[in-house]
Amino acid sequence: MLELLLTYPIPRRDTKKLSKDLINHFGSFAAVLDQPRKRLLEIKGIGPETTTFLLAIRASMVRYFEQHAEHADTISTPEDIAKFVKLHIGANPRECLLLLCLNDANKHVHHMIVIEGTVDRAPFYPREIMKSALDHNATKIIMVHNHPSGEPTPSENDHRITAQLENIAAEFSIKLLDHLV
Repeated sequence: MLELLLTYPIPRRDTKKLSKDLINHFGSFAAVLDQPRKRLLEIKGIGPETTTFLLAIRASMVRYFEQHAEHADTISTPEDIAKFVKLHIGANPRECLLLLCLNDANKHVHHMIVIEGTVDRAPFYPREIMKSALDHNATKIIMVHNHPSGEPTPSENDHRITAQLENIAAEFSIKLLDHLV
């Protein structure tokens, strides 16, 4: 598939070796598409046009899956959430917090990255989270954040933040359904 895609930004050239090099270097087709521009440009044979094309392919995939989730009837399981957020923050090299705003029927009404930090931490601002929830008339919220290290175990700080936000949200009659890593 990567070989075929590369024929568009690199016409009239055999792209088999380049696609194999990319997959060998990054580990998989998905990992190639998850790379930031800077990392792709480090590969011999990949120029700015090819990088832009690969980033556009990934952005198109994100929008495709995002629209499926936006038009879904409800979000009711952690798997539903995982499908939705993996493309948004899964490959982000910085820790960030994505907020999903839902209505009473668990229908997705809005989402956004409310906090973006460094490679190993993100600041916690309850005000930013609640502002977004209130602006979109959410009655339920779900927080999801990534650990760029790949370690999915919540930290003590993650547990503390969850409890704190649950109390704050309750003051506004908003239910915190979950906080996933």
